[in-house]
Amino acid sequence: MAGVIDLVRPVASFVAPYLVNPISRQFKYLFFLSNNVKAITDAMDELRITRASTKQNIQTAELEGKTRSPTVEFWLQKVDAVELEVTAIKQAYDHRTNCIAMPSLNIVSNYKLGRRAFKKKEEMVELLDKAAKFDVVAKKLPPGPARELPTPSIMVSNENSNLETIYQYLIENMTGIIGIWGMGGVGKTTLLRSINNEFYRSKDGMFDHVIWVVVSQQYSYVKIRSDIAKNLGLPSTNEDADAIHDFLKMKSFLLLLDDLWSEHDLEKIGVPHPKMHHDQDKHKRMVVFTTRLENVCGDMEANKTIKIQCLDHDAAWGLFKAKAGEELIASDNLIQQHAEGVVMECAGLPLALVTVGKAMRTKKTAQEWEYVGNMMRKSKYPSIPGMRKESDFFPILKISYDNLESDILRQCFLYCSLWGEDVAIAIDDLIQCWMGHGLLDDFDDLSEAYNKGGIIIGNLKGACLLETVALPWLHEESYVKLHDVIRDLALWITSDCGRNKQGWLVQPNSNLERLPEDVINGEVINISVNNMKALDGFINFHKLKTLILSADTREYLITPEFFTKMRCLKYLDLSHASIEIVPEEIGGLNGLEYLQLPRNLRSLPTALGDLKNLKYLYIFDLSEAKIPYGLIARLTKLRVLDLFYTGDVYLEERHVDELLILKELKGVGINIKASSTLLERLRPVPKRRLRLCCLDDESDFTSISISPLHLGSNSMTNLHELTISNIESLQELVMTTENDSSWCLSHLNELYLDDLPHLKNVIWKDLETQFFLPGLVYLFIINCNSLTSLCWTAHLPRLKQLTISQCDKLESIIKTGDDATKVIEEEGNLFKSLNLLYLTDNPNLECICEGELSLPSIELITFEGCDKLRKLPLGLDSAKNLESIDVSSTMWDNIDWAHKDHFSHLVRTIV
Repeated sequence: MAGVIDLVRPVASFVAPYLVNPISRQFKYLFFLSNNVKAITDAMDELRITRASTKQNIQTAELEGKTRSPTVEFWLQKVDAVELEVTAIKQAYDHRTNCIAMPSLNIVSNYKLGRRAFKKKEEMVELLDKAAKFDVVAKKLPPGPARELPTPSIMVSNENSNLETIYQYLIENMTGIIGIWGMGGVGKTTLLRSINNEFYRSKDGMFDHVIWVVVSQQYSYVKIRSDIAKNLGLPSTNEDADAIHDFLKMKSFLLLLDDLWSEHDLEKIGVPHPKMHHDQDKHKRMVVFTTRLENVCGDMEANKTIKIQCLDHDAAWGLFKAKAGEELIASDNLIQQHAEGVVMECAGLPLALVTVGKAMRTKKTAQEWEYVGNMMRKSKYPSIPGMRKESDFFPILKISYDNLESDILRQCFLYCSLWGEDVAIAIDDLIQCWMGHGLLDDFDDLSEAYNKGGIIIGNLKGACLLETVALPWLHEESYVKLHDVIRDLALWITSDCGRNKQGWLVQPNSNLERLPEDVINGEVINISVNNMKALDGFINFHKLKTLILSADTREYLITPEFFTKMRCLKYLDLSHASIEIVPEEIGGLNGLEYLQLPRNLRSLPTALGDLKNLKYLYIFDLSEAKIPYGLIARLTKLRVLDLFYTGDVYLEERHVDELLILKELKGVGINIKASSTLLERLRPVPKRRLRLCCLDDESDFTSISISPLHLGSNSMTNLHELTISNIESLQELVMTTENDSSWCLSHLNELYLDDLPHLKNVIWKDLETQFFLPGLVYLFIINCNSLTSLCWTAHLPRLKQLTISQCDKLESIIKTGDDATKVIEEEGNLFKSLNLLYLTDNPNLECICEGELSLPSIELITFEGCDKLRKLPLGLDSAKNLESIDVSSTMWDNIDWAHKDHFSHLVRTIV
């Protein structure tokens, strides 16, 4: 028996734990139910405290830009789930009663509840153990491909269009660098932010990183590198260019640079140079930047540039209504009418529309709206209620002005504001104004001054402070304008940013009935005086330097005393005043340097000769007046004398001697009615505008040569406009260099051949048209009844506008068999720059050209009174930019042309 026990004891001792312990645990579930429930309740209290502490640590870390770790997030979720289960167990425990409020004796249910509590206690202990091991609850994670940036809630049509264009460039790998430029406040930053958000939302994995950096004027490469490193999630110790480059060289990235003011070397900020992406390239590298300066696009070698334009009327109106309140505007017809005027004054600039719109949101009466509209028309934005100084947009726009590279540029910009609101400014007039104010003083000849002025205009355009304006029938490079808000900015700057409102009085369309009281302190005045009977000398203009007067009525008077009270005057423009008499007291303006006299003067004041400091003199429409002998010679400092627009007043022999005395003279505009001897005597005189007409001894002028002998060697760079008219005997016009192969009329811009009834030929003697007249833009051939062909006109490389009128014998412009026809076949690029073609009252004109011309630049063709013209020289692939064919309905009906139907939708009928 003992042996059996000895055999059984080891087996029993081995098996007992597997039998007894489970049985014991089952009894504990049943008999220690209360203890287990209390244990999980206590453990839950401890878990709640630990959870609260963990969440506080997470919140602190998230304020530092960190993200909670997945382990901690999972732990918090488990604690939340356990808390629900503990609550359920406690509720079940509290409710296990019978009908006499005694604990239930249901062994099965008590067993299950006890087992459930015991298991949950083990899970809670494990959670507490894990919490004690948390080293870090949140980490600084690498950023995603892009982060969302705030943008306005309202998207305008222009922005959507530009966004689609740029997005298409990027997804189609069409470019490496894109430059977005435009004036301040036009929406460049908003567009760039929208590009960023487009890639944030797309999640298409095109770029590993979309990097946003604001550069601004006060940039440093250290700051830019730091911002890039933060975008990429690089440690602060890796903000040098090499570390950034090493990180990005194997990545696809889009770098968005906002507000550039100068070229930035991408290598210095560690960015691998962008490139055009090809299918075989593994990584895409692209940069998009914004700037106010066009030259920055060039300096950054942008493959594509997009200029952001102001909003059209519908988009501007929609944006303004959204900011000012649609219900408010719709509530009153008068308010809506004034609101439309306010929008017009904002001229499509989003910054102005938003700022003014917000200011108007609380204006509930039509009177308030009318007042604001008037203040805007007078450029008095600070007077608008609600336009707080800190939100005023002028300081934002002024950054472009401050960034101009010189005081000369800044002054040139300010003088652009002398023209009225929304007025197209002739470029020649603007440069002339700058010269008159001493801003272009340093030049050897007049052409140099105009070239310098052209460069300044280009700089102002590039800074978005000046705009090109295209006018019908005029060359688009001839006129510029100020955006309405930019003009208001200029006037605000001239008032010392609103602190001195007396310096400039610029109201050219105001029709004042009397001069303002504070005009006495004015330095620059440009006003219309139509409603004043006279200007007298009751005001002492002791600070006045620039005076521009406009008056439509000839009865208007300037009293003799008027000029005696402006001793500081340097610039006087009366060209828009129809004043017949200028008092002799004008000679007392000793400091005057620039003078434009009124039109329709009865006579020239002899006292003009007393203006010893006068440098620029422009005289118009003298009609019957004569130029007093000796007057010109007394103006010893004269640089420019323009008599070109004096009507029938011609330069006489005696005036030539006076011109030759003037050592400072750089350019003249003159009409010649004299002999060839006079032309030769005038050779040393630098001529900018020249009219040759009604020559004496006309029988001697069957032929005229345009050559150094007649025009002088200086005409090569000076002559800008040439008119040959009213010479009945002239039969041929000879263009020749007279063996000086370098001489040509390189700066001739306009050529008029007018009323030359016997002119048969324009002869090009041993030279090519494109060499002799390389810069000719406008050509007018009128009433030249003996011309039969004009093939030479097709070779002018920069010709924009060609007008041929009243040439009775003209049969074709380019004849079959002409050398030009051969060129057509070989090159196909005749009239390559021509925009506008006017053919009127040429009764025998049968064709422009027998063949087809490409005419790549043509926009408008007008023909009227050309009854024999049966076809146009256009093929199906010609004239891609043609906008209109203006023709009488009778003439169009008579056209017999294979491609007539193809172009018929462009026809506008001349009545």
